[in-house]
Amino acid sequence: MKQLILFLMLLPVMGFLGCGGGAPSPPPAAPPPPEQQDAGVVAARDSERLRRRMAASNTILTGPQGLSTSASTMTKTLLGQ
Repeated sequence: MKQLILFLMLLPVMGFLGCGGGAPSPPPAAPPPPEQQDAGVVAARDSERLRRRMAASNTILTGPQGLSTSASTMTKTLLGQ
């Protein structure tokens, strides 16, 4: 009788430990496939990406050999001489 009472007391705890508790839940449903996009939308998106890429490349001031402009090499003068 004591074993039955002990079992009934531990039954809810065993469900939390993974011992029983019913069947596992089914996996979530797969997302719907993407819809076909209009050719105009795709072209506009591609042109916007190209425009942003070209704008970003205009801010780079160095090239493979270093700076693309010559350095200013003025000598200091004493009191404007």
